[in-house]
Amino acid sequence: MTFEEQGIYVRGTSGQEKVKCPQCSHQRKKGSDPCLSVNIDDGIWKCHHCGWKGGLKDKKRDTYVHAPIVKPEEPKTDLPDSVVEWFTGRGISLNTIISEGIGYNNRWIQFPFYKNGEVVNIKSRTADKKFRQEKNAEKCFYRFDHMRGMETIIITEGEMDALSLVECGYSNVVSCPDGAIAPNSVATDRKFSYLLSAEEELMGATTVILAMDDDPSGHAMRDELSRRIGREKCYRVTYPEGCKDMNDVLMEHGQDKVIDVITEAYPYPIDGVVTIGDVTEDAIDLLLKPDHNGLSTGWTGLDNFYRVSKGELTIVTGVPNMGKSEWMDALMINMIQDHSWKFGIFSAENFPVKHHLLKLVGKFSGRAFWGDEKLDEQTARNTMAVLDEYIKFIGTQEDNVTIESILEQAKILNFRYGLNGLIIDPWNTLEHKFRQSENETNYISRVLSTIVAFAKLHEIHIWVVAHPRKMEMDNNRKPVVPGAYDISGSSNFFNRADNIISVHRHKDEDDDYVGIHVSKIRFQYKNGRPGIGKLNYDIKNGKYYEYEQRDAEILFG
Repeated sequence: MTFEEQGIYVRGTSGQEKVKCPQCSHQRKKGSDPCLSVNIDDGIWKCHHCGWKGGLKDKKRDTYVHAPIVKPEEPKTDLPDSVVEWFTGRGISLNTIISEGIGYNNRWIQFPFYKNGEVVNIKSRTADKKFRQEKNAEKCFYRFDHMRGMETIIITEGEMDALSLVECGYSNVVSCPDGAIAPNSVATDRKFSYLLSAEEELMGATTVILAMDDDPSGHAMRDELSRRIGREKCYRVTYPEGCKDMNDVLMEHGQDKVIDVITEAYPYPIDGVVTIGDVTEDAIDLLLKPDHNGLSTGWTGLDNFYRVSKGELTIVTGVPNMGKSEWMDALMINMIQDHSWKFGIFSAENFPVKHHLLKLVGKFSGRAFWGDEKLDEQTARNTMAVLDEYIKFIGTQEDNVTIESILEQAKILNFRYGLNGLIIDPWNTLEHKFRQSENETNYISRVLSTIVAFAKLHEIHIWVVAHPRKMEMDNNRKPVVPGAYDISGSSNFFNRADNIISVHRHKDEDDDYVGIHVSKIRFQYKNGRPGIGKLNYDIKNGKYYEYEQRDAEILFG
């Protein structure tokens, strides 16, 4: 299946584009306005006018993963005088050029990527900054072998910045193979695939200094790397005024200033006292970013009450059989389709995974499991191929799963795939290990503090599904919507959570709907306000839709 076969015509071969929608553009007065958002890399799309969503079988990923790896030959190091002069003009000596095996071939300067003493890739550039890499070669850090066994690793954005540090006596420096990422772009696995081969080195290091370019793309690259590696070990650099990168510092100020920049690298603020200087740049980024508000849930009727932001904790509750897990699955699918979010999920009550997977396929495709529009095998396979990019299941029913084990697995998944969301469903199925002399209230306070810290540190939104203490009934013997303080265990759920939601199916004679009762929003300026969002539920495919008033028989049978 291709985009063209779906009537979708994109211009590029990667990234995201907005194009005309084949479903609705021809019917609109402004038919030329692009309303279909297409993620070319991941093969998914959504129309912001008619709501049409879909995805291709991820043939690109198959090609990427299974293509044979080619090892290029070592470059010829017989450099013309003009190339040597170009390097020396930028502060890189002949000794460094020779020691790093820099080559030259028909106007292209060649930077060999050594791994285990062998050339596994070559990145070439011209003096006017045109770049290319060897086709089907291994992606890894430039100067990979120099990070082995190092307690401190310096990562730069490009090869010239790495060589600038080598020139100043640093051996423990590497650079990213593909440069920076666009600001506000969705970081993909393929863009950061080189991290996987360096997992042992990066996890073993105690300090990682991130010396990216001082521009929006460099900041985006720096922040994504720190999020995956772990901000507790990452440091940032500050360049002198007028300098964008390490090579600029070397050319403008000399080696001593380069050493000062590395020596004065400062950590991300984590715990304890935070000065205004620590967070000034983060605050300016927040001010300037157009997407500083929380992300849409995919249901416009709910967005006024609840939007999703990175690094927060949402508690979801509700009486039994009201659809807490169903709604969580639907929200996850919306976040995948609309924002390309990646999830780790522990869902003990949806075991085995194959059953849970089919439910997710139904929600993603909008196809029912019975009737005239029954889900067919090919659609199921195509959908599963797409979902494989975005969802990783944590734990099994047989495991003695703890919060600690879930967070440890999530940390690894974040490094490898770049998680955006983590779902823990439900709280009561976890194995809760109390410390000596620790009561339930103190335990819950401690564990929730751990979850909140993890969410903030890694910029991952965490949802925890928790059951209420008991089911209260009203005068008509109908279940009462549980409040924020009705969650089983402790009032700490209310105190520690950023957001609290109760999912409740309302069944009346004249109107039936699923109510998303929002009782707490900590950051109302960006994420909504307490109130009730209404949705309709389709039992055939498990999807939730924008609210329309309808009879009981239609919704619940």
